[in-house]
Amino acid sequence: MKTGAIICEYNPLHNGHAYHIQKTKEAGITHLVAVLSDDFVQRGDTALLNKFDRAELAIQAGADLVIELPVPYSCAPAELYARGAVQILKDLNLIERISFGCSGEISVLQSLASAELGIENSPKMQKLLKEGYSYPSAIYQALADILSPEVAGLLTDPNNILAFEYLKAMKDIHAPFQPLAVQRNAVAHDSAEPSGQFASASFIRSRFFSQEEYNSYLPEETAHLLSEREKQGRTADFFRLEKIILYKIRLMTETELISLPDMNSNLANRFRKAQNACSLEEFLYSVKTKCVTMARIRRILLYALLGIRKEDFRQKIPYARILAFNRKGTELLKLCKTQSKIPLHTSLAELRNSSAVAERFAELETNTAHLYGLAQRQTASADGEFRRKIPLIR
Repeated sequence: MKTGAIICEYNPLHNGHAYHIQKTKEAGITHLVAVLSDDFVQRGDTALLNKFDRAELAIQAGADLVIELPVPYSCAPAELYARGAVQILKDLNLIERISFGCSGEISVLQSLASAELGIENSPKMQKLLKEGYSYPSAIYQALADILSPEVAGLLTDPNNILAFEYLKAMKDIHAPFQPLAVQRNAVAHDSAEPSGQFASASFIRSRFFSQEEYNSYLPEETAHLLSEREKQGRTADFFRLEKIILYKIRLMTETELISLPDMNSNLANRFRKAQNACSLEEFLYSVKTKCVTMARIRRILLYALLGIRKEDFRQKIPYARILAFNRKGTELLKLCKTQSKIPLHTSLAELRNSSAVAERFAELETNTAHLYGLAQRQTASADGEFRRKIPLIR
């Protein structure tokens, strides 16, 4: 048995993702774990399909066991997103290699990761962050001073950002995995143009919402399920939460705003000035600056709606929730019973009773299910969080 892992959103699972899984298996991985984002994802958006649908598609594409990345980390900045997922994999205590896509040399990215750990809390970084630079921009500026603008420039390529964060997290928390880099050759992470049968997830989502053809960039299983869920009104759109978001923001005090994760006083002031916006688009563009990305603003809005607090990121993820598995996945689960340092279960009700921290994370998952149900065209309840049965996928 050779165990490997992929950290993913699959929003939606496309041909590039299927290629990544295939290349990971070809590198000798016999049993593959996927750590999959919750229903709200890293760019501060809703996933088109719910996590259970995306987990089943991951199994059909070649994963053997799918574990949930809880919502505080799934809709967090890249650094926290990567750290949360790597921590889960470390605590499962069975992973040998972690596989990810990148376009840079792995050795250079590892050097960058080591250098960043040395400057993360440096006066230079703190000064840049106080000046309003986003975390990625501050890292680039600080590393450019220490190394060179050319080397630091690797972090301006979206293909490398998450790879860099995985490597940094692995080093920082002493995760014993070996990296397995799959080179991205067809399209960039957020590319607005396809290449043959490959297209970025953002391009596919854009085509989906504009009702243009996108099926040629998806495995047959994804295309079929996405079509079915759209007919059923069960795909989600962040902008369906518009009035809920505007209502929430209008009621928030300055103290409540400044207490949100990833918020500072300057940004809180921009939120306050935009509180009476009459549309979500107006609010977003009123707050956005050169240093404050749309993704960061949307993430903060989700923190407000879901009740995510700064202290939630100070807690280690307390459990591993199983979203899907196949026969090889059952072999991994047998190992986890004796090796895992955290409890595993398909049931959120069972997991929530394992600790006070688990109860808090379960509360946030319930909040997530309620909100995601309101982001769908056909409003759904949160019952599935506690009642959904997880079958063995054959």
